[in-house]
Amino acid sequence: MGRPLKIQKYGTAQGITYGSNGDVNQPAAGVPVDQGYPNFGSLTDPEYYSSLTAANFYGVVGGAKSDALSAAYPIVKVEVNITNSSSGQTPGVILRQKGSHKYLVATTASIDPANAVAGVALRITAVGDTDWAAMGLRGAAAVGTIFTPTAAAGSGTSGTAQEVGVCILTSDLTPTAGLMSISYAVGGDSTEVAVSKLTNKFLQGWTGFANADGSSLTTYADGGDNAGEVDYSGETTYLANFFTDEAGAQATKSGAEADTFANTTGEIELAQVEKYTS
Repeated sequence: MGRPLKIQKYGTAQGITYGSNGDVNQPAAGVPVDQGYPNFGSLTDPEYYSSLTAANFYGVVGGAKSDALSAAYPIVKVEVNITNSSSGQTPGVILRQKGSHKYLVATTASIDPANAVAGVALRITAVGDTDWAAMGLRGAAAVGTIFTPTAAAGSGTSGTAQEVGVCILTSDLTPTAGLMSISYAVGGDSTEVAVSKLTNKFLQGWTGFANADGSSLTTYADGGDNAGEVDYSGETTYLANFFTDEAGAQATKSGAEADTFANTTGEIELAQVEKYTS
């Protein structure tokens, strides 16, 4: 599947500091983990497209929202529809990549545990006074804990949780149950289209993406499409980037040759992935 997406984290008790007397203090204050990529300003003699700045970088980061999330270090925005969830189609975040086109996702909006659906996993966002053990949680409840409830909450009113499930990419920006979409724009066009595959550096769209028999492919979830009998030869590949989709923005792919990549130029166009910054 290529390199999977980085998952942005913020460690609340990581790192080492030294006191004024030389003592080592560990754990220390929170530090960002996999927050992004080295920006252009930190590289030796970098060359990058004129619309970018030294603070920008190529590449995208998936992952749940965290204290580290900012305009400088955004994460991928997704639209999800977790099967059997009470939320239905709703904005979501990626928790983990499960394959080339399959992700463990969570809704961004939290639900009242009283509305939880037995068998649909939850990620606790506020412990409150909810009786999580009565819902099927084993062990202590904490923010970020994921478990599969056996029942809705029977007592307590101040706890909240996101619904969690596995979804598969589709070309439909309004995905049905079990599917999800990630959108992007390219060439200065504000029109959003869906991603068929996304790694931490590149993305592919659905145009030119077909089954082995030549029929159009619009979701990996259809019939035998998960068997890998897919023709990728017509797909367009873009360099994934959060900061610009300005018309004409291109970069040279490492190792590219003019007669073998992008037909004539050896360059690859930038596409802007939809993002969260807060």
